[in-house]
Amino acid sequence: MTSRRANLRTTLAVSAAAAATTWVAMLSWRPFTELPGRYLGPLLLIGVVVVGTGALARWARLPGGVVVLAQLLTGGVATCLALTGYPLPVGPGRVELEAVLRAAVDSANQFAPPVPASAPGVHPLLVAGGLGCFLLVDVLVSTLRRVSLAGLPLLTIYSVPVSLVGGGLAWWVFALTAAGFLLVLYLHEGDRVTRWGRTVEDDPSAFDVRTGRVRGTALAIGAIAVALAVAVPTAVPTLDVRLVDFGAGPGGDDDIELTNPLANLKQDLVRGPDDPVLRFTTDDPDPSYLRTTALTWFNGDTWSAGDRAVPTKNLAAGDLPPLLGVESGLNRTSYDYRVNVYDNFESTWLPAWTTSTAVEAPGDWRYDVQTRDFLAADDDLSTRGLQYRMSAVRLEYDAADMARAPSSGGLVPAAYTELPDGIPSEVRNLALQVTREAPTRYEKAVALQRWFRETGGFEYTTEGVDGNDIQDLVSFLRPDGRRGYCEQYAASMAILARMLDIPARVAIGFLRPSRIGTNTWEYSAHDLHAWPELFFPGSGWVRFEPTPAARARSVPQWTRQNVPAPDPAATDRSDTAAPDTPDRVDGQPTAPVEEEQADDAAAAGDGRARLLPLLGGLLGAGVLGGLLLLPRLVRARRRTHRVSAGPETVWAELRDTCVDLGLPWPAARSPRQTRDWLVQQFGAPPSDELAGGQPARGPDLAPDAVLALDRIVAALELRRYSERGQGTTPTFRAEVETVSEALHAGAARGARRLATWWPRSVLTRPAGPVVPRTSEPSETRYGSVVDHVG
Repeated sequence: MTSRRANLRTTLAVSAAAAATTWVAMLSWRPFTELPGRYLGPLLLIGVVVVGTGALARWARLPGGVVVLAQLLTGGVATCLALTGYPLPVGPGRVELEAVLRAAVDSANQFAPPVPASAPGVHPLLVAGGLGCFLLVDVLVSTLRRVSLAGLPLLTIYSVPVSLVGGGLAWWVFALTAAGFLLVLYLHEGDRVTRWGRTVEDDPSAFDVRTGRVRGTALAIGAIAVALAVAVPTAVPTLDVRLVDFGAGPGGDDDIELTNPLANLKQDLVRGPDDPVLRFTTDDPDPSYLRTTALTWFNGDTWSAGDRAVPTKNLAAGDLPPLLGVESGLNRTSYDYRVNVYDNFESTWLPAWTTSTAVEAPGDWRYDVQTRDFLAADDDLSTRGLQYRMSAVRLEYDAADMARAPSSGGLVPAAYTELPDGIPSEVRNLALQVTREAPTRYEKAVALQRWFRETGGFEYTTEGVDGNDIQDLVSFLRPDGRRGYCEQYAASMAILARMLDIPARVAIGFLRPSRIGTNTWEYSAHDLHAWPELFFPGSGWVRFEPTPAARARSVPQWTRQNVPAPDPAATDRSDTAAPDTPDRVDGQPTAPVEEEQADDAAAAGDGRARLLPLLGGLLGAGVLGGLLLLPRLVRARRRTHRVSAGPETVWAELRDTCVDLGLPWPAARSPRQTRDWLVQQFGAPPSDELAGGQPARGPDLAPDAVLALDRIVAALELRRYSERGQGTTPTFRAEVETVSEALHAGAARGARRLATWWPRSVLTRPAGPVVPRTSEPSETRYGSVVDHVG
């Protein structure tokens, strides 16, 4: 047993050193976010779970595969708890996990590092990646015992930000990581030598395997290797690798400085000459609304493109990813375009359609997945004299489908509905008033468009109108100031749409071209225009036109469609789209009925064959879920038994409730002193779900719980200190429920979820009716008479 305990200590020391080194290496990820604590804190706890699970499993002499599986399961539970508050990704836990991961991916695509604190964090991605790093390093160090190979993932962890953020990283992070790696080597080699046994000290010919000497040799070799890793790149001029930030070096080319396209819109539209800027040839009969960029961020002063992260793989070199939020069954028509930009049009934004499906342009042009904008990644690259080609689709939007569209939550970043503080309430009231008769988000958008163009009394002009900050917005929307040009109309409708919880952005581009040949069109400087794009699930980003007819003579066709009244018997598009599938050719012969039935039978057989692995997987998942739910079930059964017992057992139940909620139970105090501490933890049900922070606490917030606790304490004191209480066993079910509700109401939301799904009291020794020694009544016997003292 002593040997096994020593082995446990050694294994735990090596694993802990490896995990600590991995965590230190992940400090290099801090440039990814403005709030590094949101991933470093959870990763610290996850590392402890992975190390502890691995050490215990190896001490129990479990096979290596079982050890890794156990670490994966416990690490996954810890990760899910850290990100969602639920231990398993099932039910609401799955929904929450999908939402946080989707928001993290959206922020990673939309913002350049570091992701701002106001945006949804990328910490879920970093936490998930950190779990994988912990597992990989621990497998190499402790399971496979190949410590030297662990240097590769550690170096990768440290070096990942170099390719994504650019430039060098903090030297002290590299120094600490290297020191940790040397420590792991030192501990591992010492453990190996210890396993060989004791040295024969008196034999001069014996092979010297002294622990200290071998450890020192390993430490020296590791130190030399680290020193070479730092020194060699500085000595060899052909190597362009820097592990630490010493001096100048190569910078990253993924981040692009963006300027605001609104800055030159009015200048080109009003004061500049109406010179042609680009020409294109296409089979599109109506090539209108060619976009250059989308403005996604409103800071209270102006709309801007925000920060963008465009990876090197997102090149304008062919096909693009599927359109965001557009159902595959939505009918569409594809067109091709060959574009020739004149020398007088210089822009770092590549003109492209919102619904582009393929773009091929020479040079380092990259696209942003969220907005489908194309940006010049090279400082010397612009559209001047550029020739390129692209393809796009025209979607056949249906007003009824957009009216039935659900909420866009999780499909697009929350930034598309965010607005700065300071917008007067009269603006929100105006948005509600204009759309008060519209029952759906889509119909509210159409109502806003109609109000700007027809019923609101607006006038299109480019004279005497400047700016689009909050004060300019208020002035523009008031009855005596409704005069402006496309910038004001597009920006104002986008803001009002966001107030109605409709994702919106402002597009900058060209309105309508002039035909100069059979299939050739030309845009000029005065064709520059701005319009809003609103998001509806199933249809994606949809264009609206609030600018009056003096500038934009018509509105989109889909905004003129009538929306039918809701039909409860209506089916989803997935059920009705089959007869209208565009791939169906009229007059094509159909297969005989017998062949169709045979195909159906074969498909059914294949389905049954595939069903067996699925059922096996579901069964395994069910068993795993049952094991993970076991602590909750044990805690519920224990609680049911206790509330029907006497005051001592009820007191133990209250103690475990505090332990589950992370409250430090004052074990050394008397019942009345403990009562005074407990009432300070009470909250007011339901302080529920208004905020994620710490709710208000105090006895005044839960007077019923205070009275219930007083009844329990009185019975407990009577039981402990009075002869009259020895023979009575009252029950306190209602009192325990009242006190527990107040304790839960005073705890933070995360603590409540943890207490529900992973109660700590189950993982510790159960609290029993332990009576303080000083409070135990003593007995003095005089013959057959018993005198109770105390």
